[in-house]
Amino acid sequence: AYAVDFDGDGRRDLWAADAGDALASTANYLARFGWERGAPAAVEARLPEGFDWALVDASVRRPAGIWSALGVTRADGGALPEAGEAALIAPAGARGPVFAIYDNFGVIRRYNNATSYALAVSHLADRIAGGGPYRGAWPRGDRALSRAETEEIQRRLTALGHDTGGVDGILGPNTRAAIRGFQRATGRIPDGYASAALLEALRAAGG
Repeated sequence: AYAVDFDGDGRRDLWAADAGDALASTANYLARFGWERGAPAAVEARLPEGFDWALVDASVRRPAGIWSALGVTRADGGALPEAGEAALIAPAGARGPVFAIYDNFGVIRRYNNATSYALAVSHLADRIAGGGPYRGAWPRGDRALSRAETEEIQRRLTALGHDTGGVDGILGPNTRAAIRGFQRATGRIPDGYASAALLEALRAAGG
């Protein structure tokens, strides 16, 4: 539906040795779903001291000017781009980098619905354009949770009175809200981040 004949040979061939048709077709797909040329997808951000972590959520979208008024800047201290509304996300929790994500980020996720993929594409594009590496350090010691561990987190949160909306092994918005509730109740930064350390804290709490 979105393929184009970029090399002009009369065929739309996504599997040719020359990747022109494949790349152009992907670009056409992004354009059809609202890609705004020249606008950012994701920008590494810096939060001020005492920032409300409840606002660091992909569902909380605000104009860049509002974030700036709350003290949010680019990681280098500059102003966030004025490119429509943005949301703040922290894919690795409070110990990792924070990003302001714009409409183009959602367009990438329309193509591949994974935050890590969209960040990689955005960062690669920035580096090709001459941008630098991320400034924030990633918590390299973290590991991915198994489905069974995620289900255990949900069961233990529910037992402690933090409703996850069910036990399905998926870290959706209800589970993240429940994690934030537990984190607030125990004096932790409410970043909604599920980790092995969180699971151990839940076990220690008797959930």
